[in-house]
Amino acid sequence: MNRAVLLVAICAAIVGVSYGMHSPIVPVFARDQLDADYSQVGLIGTVNYLPYMFAPFFVGMLLDRFNKSYMLVSGMLLNVFSIFMLSTVHSVPEIMLYRIIAGVAHALFWPSSEVLISTNSSPDRRVKSISTFIAAWILGFMIGPLVGKLVLDAFDYVMLFQLAAIVMAAGIVPAVLLRRHGWPAVQKNMEVRAGTMQIVREIAVHPTLSSVILYYAITFGVVLAVLPAYMSDASLTSQDIEILFFVFGISRFATLMLVPRIARYGVLALALAVSATAIAMLISFAFTSMLSFAVAIALVGLATSIFYPVTFSLVTRDTPSGQIGAKLGVYNTLFGTGWTAGPIVAGVSSDAFGSASPYFAFFIAGSILAGSIALVKRR
Repeated sequence: MNRAVLLVAICAAIVGVSYGMHSPIVPVFARDQLDADYSQVGLIGTVNYLPYMFAPFFVGMLLDRFNKSYMLVSGMLLNVFSIFMLSTVHSVPEIMLYRIIAGVAHALFWPSSEVLISTNSSPDRRVKSISTFIAAWILGFMIGPLVGKLVLDAFDYVMLFQLAAIVMAAGIVPAVLLRRHGWPAVQKNMEVRAGTMQIVREIAVHPTLSSVILYYAITFGVVLAVLPAYMSDASLTSQDIEILFFVFGISRFATLMLVPRIARYGVLALALAVSATAIAMLISFAFTSMLSFAVAIALVGLATSIFYPVTFSLVTRDTPSGQIGAKLGVYNTLFGTGWTAGPIVAGVSSDAFGSASPYFAFFIAGSILAGSIALVKRR
């Protein structure tokens, strides 16, 4: 493993711990402490993900032209600020403000990490390097909920958010050390239009991949932003929810080792991931026990371990290194569209049709999508 990949992986693990500590608790905090209804919980999730709908495309173009380490450090600093400020909020508009800032931070952090990995790895080792990065992220996100549970056992939400911010700050060190690995190979003018249209057309001609990315993004956003509040209403404690997201992390980490074999099947592997997510949504709709949520979230963990590496491989395949940033920007923007839409749709439908209704709808949509993929592949 080269030094750049190692440093990005260390950074990802630290950020993952911080995210795992606090992000599953934000919807519970909003509902329990700020008296937010499901529509407001969904809106909090949506504004958090909204910057990811727009920023990655432009961030991707900048990453092809400027030092990627600077973008990464900027994202880390914004994250530290936004997480720490959660400990001071007293209203839904306040928490929305800081979640927007967190969304901007993530839109800087994630594409910067991806492009640093890609440009510092040879094409034949690129998927292995991104798998290392994802494994580090998943490991951190697996440990984070356990740390969060211990903090909540001894302290309160305020201390949880403050400690999560301190953990995040530790990730700035490896991000700064990446400076010499972050310079673009060739300085280019900002000639955007032709390259942008070419990349957009390239993504548009792959409707199956685009549909899977959107379904993955929508359901993943709901799992992070709305499902914890649904769990809380089912009489699970904040500590129980942290344990469930630990299970989520274990599932992702354990199944990541199987991904290279599964990935050989291409779009059929994506159909498997969609099917697993759909079943998880059905279980969440039908049952509300600790055990049923554990099974459901483990299935989502399995699915996300397949989704990301396979779609990343399909998106970056045969892409020149000088265009990776822009192309991943389009990919992340597409993901951000679904990530943004999912929570608000789930929140509003929860208030209108019952808190379980979104999960049945996602089961139906996932079943149709998985069946369509299998049918098209067979033909």
